[in-house]
Amino acid sequence: MTLKARVRSGILSQARGHAAGVGMAAALALGLAPGIVRAQESGSVSDAPVLMELYTAQGCASCPPADDMMVDLASREDVIALALHVDYWDYIGWADTFADRAYTERQQRYARRFGHSTIYTPQVIINGTQIVEGFRVMEVMDTIAAQQARPPEVRLYLARTEGGLEIRAEPTADAAPQIAMASRRSAISGMATNSVVGTLSMVRRESEAPAEAEAADSAPEIAEAAPSADAAAAPSAPAATARLRNTGLGPVGSGPYVVQIIRYRPSETVDILDGENAGLNAHYANIVTSWQPIGSWDMLAPLDLTIPLEGSDPVVVVVQESGQGEVIAAARIR
Repeated sequence: MTLKARVRSGILSQARGHAAGVGMAAALALGLAPGIVRAQESGSVSDAPVLMELYTAQGCASCPPADDMMVDLASREDVIALALHVDYWDYIGWADTFADRAYTERQQRYARRFGHSTIYTPQVIINGTQIVEGFRVMEVMDTIAAQQARPPEVRLYLARTEGGLEIRAEPTADAAPQIAMASRRSAISGMATNSVVGTLSMVRRESEAPAEAEAADSAPEIAEAAPSADAAAAPSAPAATARLRNTGLGPVGSGPYVVQIIRYRPSETVDILDGENAGLNAHYANIVTSWQPIGSWDMLAPLDLTIPLEGSDPVVVVVQESGQGEVIAAARIR
């Protein structure tokens, strides 16, 4: 059986047909406007997709099977699969054309959180808690299935509007008690605090009042200096005056969850001319181009805000425990 057939067979394939109906019902329950409901129907957002981060490199000889897996996962709605290209294999003869040091640092933070002394490619991290060697395709699929079986703690909805990207989120009955948040898996002793990386103009609909801004290949050992735990994995956004009144969003680092915006390119083909994969015509999917925190959320009030959004590239919103812990919600607009 081919990789594509394996990925699309079995229990995971059942989620796709179910997602559209559940997503519509939940959107109506949150009171989304008709235009927003139509955005959900367009195939942009699944009810509770699993977030999969693949740390990969064009210069890694063990990465092509994981990169092929990404191609198969890219079109699915029940999984948001993102490829973060790291830079620590550039020295062996081929500089990855998509690599960003910020993605290496994000992978390092995961390693520190789990007590690992090294990082490697290909590495898969699922919902911020499950680590799998990226070339073990069936193990990755089984782990995704296990995560899908968990009840969602947050309903998260997105829509492109004239004002930008509208983000709405609300805890479910399965959300963890507020008093327990500080002791959940992301509460690791010694983790760096969050830091602000740029600001965005944010408004609540019908409210304009301003408020106070708010594997196979082992890589080099992790450096001692730890970057901020929820710093963006890309250059910061242009600074602007923040409007946060009644949005539910606070400054980065002020709450138990961090809200992050990710942009990616759906597909690229690269002719690799040197290094371990010399001569390979490689096809890559869902290549992350920016990963930026925009604020914190305590789940005590629903999120309801709109942020500026430029360009037509897909956008992903992730709600993750501070300290780069568990991902409790993710959604995407293609």
